[in-house]
This record gives sequence, structure tokens and C-alpha cells, in this order.
Amino acid sequence: MKGYIGTYEGVGSVGIYGFEMDVRSGEMSGGELVCEAPDAKFLALEDGVLAAPVKRGEQAGILLADVRRRSGSGSSEGEKEEVLTERVASCYVGMDGGRLFSANFHEGTVSVYRIEGLKAVLEKRILIGEGAGCHQVLFSGRRMLVPCMELDEIRVFERDGAFAEAGRIRLPEGCGPRHGVCDREEKRLFIVGQKNNRLYCFHMMEDGKFREAWNLGLLDGTEESGNEAAAIRLSADERFLYVSVRGADIVVVVSLEEGTGKVVQRKECGGRHPRDLVLAADGRFLITANRDSRDLVSFPVDQGSGRIGKECGRVRTGRAVCIALEE
Repeated sequence: MKGYIGTYEGVGSVGIYGFEMDVRSGEMSGGELVCEAPDAKFLALEDGVLAAPVKRGEQAGILLADVRRRSGSGSSEGEKEEVLTERVASCYVGMDGGRLFSANFHEGTVSVYRIEGLKAVLEKRILIGEGAGCHQVLFSGRRMLVPCMELDEIRVFERDGAFAEAGRIRLPEGCGPRHGVCDREEKRLFIVGQKNNRLYCFHMMEDGKFREAWNLGLLDGTEESGNEAAAIRLSADERFLYVSVRGADIVVVVSLEEGTGKVVQRKECGGRHPRDLVLAADGRFLITANRDSRDLVSFPVDQGSGRIGKECGRVRTGRAVCIALEE
């Protein structure tokens, strides 16, 4: 299995890196530069096209790269295009239905691009507010959801060409909603608060509104300063959630089997400052991206209990913050 690593800009960290994982053992190799793209801190991959934020001097925007010809884990720049329409690089990109969506934390915007081959054509820019902390774009039914960390709310927009605002989901003051995930039927929304290290579950009602069902502390009753929840992933069978917490440098495993959330494991991430994590090879392995130790680490996952086992692979790379896997 091939994958890509998005990184923060820094010495020895200049873009997107590649790696491979053995789907039988979880062992990894590679970690070399695939595409020079400063501040490519989030990735989206669809049909052989890799999307990432990029920074060029005083400008920033979106990069699209064709990675279908990449062989192995080594360097292979390939064909790529960039469009620079922002002042600072976005913190999130995602692709859906021939469009690319980016969330800009500092500018407080969501940008919608139409994808034409390797060209990203700006269709609409939604201004939520300077410093709103827009951190992700995700979809639930006919709605587009934007967690806004600094506003302690999730802005809801219609999922049509106009993207009109359709409501707001309020969270407790000081929560700092960062990332979320929806179940397959798009009836449940799970959101993690970066600032208070809590997990929230909302039910989507028939009228399109969201009602909080439960919330759960991730850190054993403590909210020590310096601990910040980051990524959240849902297992394919929708029985478990996995959340990375930097500072504590752990992955928290949450069981959903009793209709509510229950922490079943807090596992060391294998490095320092975990950001992204992904489930690979049909959920049999979990990979963490650790920014400050500059590595990816893989672990086996017991699919019966959801628990994470001992480290089985490691790759050194740039300041890793995001992982994208080829299907």
C-alpha cells in the first residue's frame, strides 16, 4: 500500500513525502520527498490526483499533482498545477463530487474550487470571519459542516451551488471544535474539541438540525494544559473511534458499541506531537503522523476489541501532520 505525508514547512521539511506499507506485517519504508510544496499540511487524494495547500512567498493556494505514475516510495514530481488565491495556506483540503474544498484557519474562509483535470478553478469563497478558526469541511446529507475552533461552533451550509448558511451548532465555550466525522448513514456526527479534549456526538434530526446525544472526556478526567485533541477517525464497522491527543502524545480508542462513548484504551502514539492518524488495510493497522519526532508509526489493531497493539513499523520523514492512502 502506498501513501503520502503532508508536512509543515521547516528545515528538511519542504513538501509532500511518500511511503509504502506492507499490508501483511504493517512494516513501512520510504519517507522521501515526492513533491516540493511548502506548507502542504493537509492532503486529499482522489483518482490519482493529490491535492494540498501550498505557500509561495507572500501568496498561498492549492496544488494539484498527478501521482498515478509514481513508482515505489521515491521522489517523482510528475505533472502538477497551482492556483494562488489566498494570503496564508489553508489548514484543510477535501475533494467531493468534482469539487475541492479548503478551510482557512487564519482568514476564516471556506473556498470552493471546481476541478478541471489538474486545474482548480475558484467558484466561491465563503467568509465566516477573520480568525474564526475554520478547520475542516465535511458533509452530512444535504448539508456542509465547517467546525470553527475560535467561535466554538459548527457553521452549517446548504450543499448546493449557492452554499447558503443553514444554521449553527453551538458547543460549550472553550471547546475549540477541530475535526469531525459522520457515520455512513449520515445520522451521527462526532466532533472532537481541541481545547477541552472532549468528544461530542450529535444526532441529525429529520428537520436537518443536530441534537447533542452525549459527550465524553478523553483524558481520564484531567484537562491538563498543553494537551490538545487533533484527528478523529471512525472504524469501517463503526464500532470504534480513534482520536490523537498531542501533548499527552497518545491515541484514545473509544467504543461505540453500547450506544454511547466509552474509552477503552489510551495508547502511546510512538512519537511526539501526533497530528493525523489513519486506519489502513481494512482497519487492521493504525498509522500516526508525529510532527515533532518527524515520523510515521504503524500499529496492529485488534478488530474485535478495537485496541491498538505494539509498534510494527516506522518511517522517518518531514514535519508530518497529514496522511493520505492510495486505495
